[in-house]
Amino acid sequence: MKIANKSKSITSGSIKRNFVLNLSNTITALLFPLVTFPYASRILFAEGIGRVQFFLSIIDYIALCTALGIPLYAVREIARVRDDAVLRSKTTTEILLLHALLTLAGYAVVLLLAFTVAKIEVDVPLFLLLSSTLFFNAIGVAWFYQAIEDFKYITIRSLIVRIVSLVALFVFVKDKDDLFYYATILVIANVGGNIFNFFRLRKYLLFISWKELNLWKHLKPALRIFVLNLMISIYVNLDSIMLGFLKNEQAVGFYTAATRVTKAVIGLVSSLGMVLLPRFSNMISNRQLKDFRTLADKAISLILCLCLPMATGIIFMSKPIIKLFCGPDFTPSILTLQLIAPTIFFIGLSGILGMQILYPQGKEKLVIIATGTGAVINFTLNYLLIPRYFQYGAAISTSIAELSVLVVIILIGKKFLPIRFISRQNLQYFLGTLLITAFLFLINHLRLDDYLKLLIGIPVSVVFYCLYLYGRKDAFALQIKNILVSKLKSHI
Repeated sequence: MKIANKSKSITSGSIKRNFVLNLSNTITALLFPLVTFPYASRILFAEGIGRVQFFLSIIDYIALCTALGIPLYAVREIARVRDDAVLRSKTTTEILLLHALLTLAGYAVVLLLAFTVAKIEVDVPLFLLLSSTLFFNAIGVAWFYQAIEDFKYITIRSLIVRIVSLVALFVFVKDKDDLFYYATILVIANVGGNIFNFFRLRKYLLFISWKELNLWKHLKPALRIFVLNLMISIYVNLDSIMLGFLKNEQAVGFYTAATRVTKAVIGLVSSLGMVLLPRFSNMISNRQLKDFRTLADKAISLILCLCLPMATGIIFMSKPIIKLFCGPDFTPSILTLQLIAPTIFFIGLSGILGMQILYPQGKEKLVIIATGTGAVINFTLNYLLIPRYFQYGAAISTSIAELSVLVVIILIGKKFLPIRFISRQNLQYFLGTLLITAFLFLINHLRLDDYLKLLIGIPVSVVFYCLYLYGRKDAFALQIKNILVSKLKSHI
């Protein structure tokens, strides 16, 4: 890498532009499973889907340990030094090499499990294939592009990879024996594009000699984030693992169908968090505290604006959603989806409060306490409820755990949360949600086809909600209206 690159500056776009780009990337990421899952579930059935998800849940835990909190830690650290080419290059190289060494240790665990755990030994090739995500995560340095806010590249690269994966799915997955092909396509769609990240990295980095590197200084602060991520992952992946061990792969399949929907919606909200974390970290580093508080307040209002109606809509529309995207064989997923839908609101709000507001301030210990509380509650309730209530017990456990995380974060972190939960603007979102709740309740009691209910219920709810907010002069509604008007005028 040439020293000439030293003059290369990194410019971050506006938060609005970055959010739109990242939202576009998130939407394509959500559309991929929403398009592929209905197709795959009808071919591979609950058993096939459940086996892949069961193995993936185990791999995710290994990936969590090999990453050791690096992705989240790296976003904050690179964002702080992104304007200094030398420090940026040194920090990035150190973190990348540390992650690579930890990944080698992770593969030792993969081989050990593959040949000692009975439920994995039934399909070792599939398990080893899915473990390739460890390699792609290690070289992917996705955290670097988030830290420098290069969301345009992330969006374009991801879109190309997902289109190719979608075509491959319809070409290669034809019957229930094509589970291996399905798993391969899943890996490529999720992390296969990371290889391009690695080769493109040289555009931003200077050459740093080995003598200047100190990998181990990142170990201790990354370990704190690892503890945090471990707590979070316990009630993200533990449900599927405990369902697999305590019940069967079919229960995992039913649960996966429901969580695919909620995760898709949560992903839309998380796209805002990915944009805010590097910006918040940079603001704290530069002591722009007033701007930090203003932006944090707006972020909370936007989360309420989005999550409240989304969670409500899914609760009322769960039956046609599951029938449309998963087929009639996944009927048990309907109630599962209704039970787990409130997590959209809980995770959306706790994510902004914990990871985008407290974490950039260096208050990760508070987030660890909150997530630890949720992890303990989730594990305990899973153990008690899954044997008797199957996937329904797992859904109840997750909802209660996520609510507990939100409550604890607010109680112990209120001193460092520069936001107003109760305001006239935020109250509008609760009232608007009540309006669409009444409408969806009425739609559900009409003798209409399920698909017609979905076709009418969601679009009309969106229109009602937007018109209500516009009538109340809501800031976000007025801003969207101004953007649409300006776009129309530019095309006239």
